[in-house]
Amino acid sequence: MAMKKGLRQVIVSTVLLGSCAGIAIGLAGMSKPPEKEEEPDNALSVRSGLLTPESVSFSIQSQGTVRPAVETAMVAEVSGVVTWISPVFASGGLFDKNDILATIDDSDYKVALIQAEASLAASQARLQEERARSEAEEQIWVRSGKKLADAPALLLRKPYIKEAQASIKAAEAQLAKARRDLERTQIKAPYSGMVRERTINPGQFVSRGTGVGSIFSVTNAEIRLPFKASDLALFKFPRPGEAFDNDLTIELSQSIGGQTISWSASLSRVEGVVSEQSRMHYVIATVADPYGLADNAATDEQNLPALKMGSFVQASLQAAPMDQLFSLPRGVIYGDGKILLIDENNTLRFQKILPLHANGDNIYFRFPPAADINTGGTKVSLTPLSNPIEGTEVKALPSQNAEEVAGEPVTVNTAEAGQQETEAVL
Repeated sequence: MAMKKGLRQVIVSTVLLGSCAGIAIGLAGMSKPPEKEEEPDNALSVRSGLLTPESVSFSIQSQGTVRPAVETAMVAEVSGVVTWISPVFASGGLFDKNDILATIDDSDYKVALIQAEASLAASQARLQEERARSEAEEQIWVRSGKKLADAPALLLRKPYIKEAQASIKAAEAQLAKARRDLERTQIKAPYSGMVRERTINPGQFVSRGTGVGSIFSVTNAEIRLPFKASDLALFKFPRPGEAFDNDLTIELSQSIGGQTISWSASLSRVEGVVSEQSRMHYVIATVADPYGLADNAATDEQNLPALKMGSFVQASLQAAPMDQLFSLPRGVIYGDGKILLIDENNTLRFQKILPLHANGDNIYFRFPPAADINTGGTKVSLTPLSNPIEGTEVKALPSQNAEEVAGEPVTVNTAEAGQQETEAVL
C-alpha cells in the first residue's frame, strides 16, 4: 500500500516538472531577441560648393581733395606804395598770362633808370677819352724813333682803358637792374589762372618780399588718391618718377544738389613715398580744364559744372580683367590664409591660398603653384567653423540646401579627430 502511494507521488511530480519545462520552452520560443541599438551619426553637417575659376574685373574705390596742379604765392619784388589794383585781382577772378594785377609807385624807379643811363653814358665817354690819349702817346713814342713794343703799358694808358671798360660793364648792369626794378612795379600774372586771395589794397606800402596774394592755374587740377598696397598690385603702375604709358582712366564723382556729377581723369604719376601714419600709397590723378574754360572744350565738358578747387570727390578705378581667380566669403577663410577642403573621404583638409583682393563680402585668391587642386571638382566647406580640426568627418550638404543646416549651432563630438568639440556657427 505504501509502495503504491510513493509511486503515485513520483508520477505526479514528473508530470508537473514536464509541464513546467514545456511552458518554459514555449515562452522562450515566443520571446523576441533585443533590438540592436543604432550608432548615432556624429558627422558634422556643413554646406559645400565646388571651386570654379572665374574672370573678375575689380573696381577700386578711393577719395581725395581737388587741388590745383600749379599754385603760386605772389610777392612784391620792389618796395613802394600800391597805386592801382586790377578788378580781376580778387578772390575768384580770372586772368590771362601777363595781365597786370597791381602796380606800385614807380617814381623813384624812373629816376634810378635815368641815373643808370647817365652813368653808362659817362663811362662810355671816358673810354673814348682814354683811347684817344692812348693813340696820342703811341704816335709820340713812334716819332721818337723807338719801337712801339718797348713802350710801357702805363705810358700808353692801357690800365686806364681797362678801367673805363670795367666801368661801362658796371653801368650796363646797373641800367639793366634799374629797368627790371621799373618793370617789377607792375605785378603781372605768370600764367592764365584764377585768384585764390588778395592780401594788399591801394595805398598800402609793401616791401620787397611782402606777400600780395595767391593764384593758381586753371589748366589742370590734381587729386591725391590713397590706395592700399594690395590695390596697386591689380594695376600695371609705373615706377615712381616714371610717366604712365597706358590709358588708365579714373572716374571722379561728387554729389551736387542731390545729383551725382562725374568727371573723367587720367593717372599722371605715382608718388615715391608711403604715408607713415596710414601706410597708404598715393597716386596722382589729373583733370584737364576743371572749370571748362578752354575754347576747344567738348560740348559735354562745357555743360558739366566746374570742378572747383577744394572739392572732395569719390574716385573709381576699373582694373583689367584677371583670369583664374577664385572667391569665397570672408567667414570661411581661416588663420593666415587657409580654406577647408572636403576630400573624397568626407573629411576636412586645410589648403593655403594667395589672397589678391577683398571687398565687403568676399576674398578673391589663387592657389600656390604647388597646390594639388582639382578646380573642376574640389569641394570646399562654406560653413564658418570655430576652431576647425583637420581630419574631422563631415556631411557635405549642397549650398542650395542651406536651410537643412541653418538654425541652432551644431555641436559635434570630435574626440576621434582631436579629443575636443567643434561648433559650426552658420
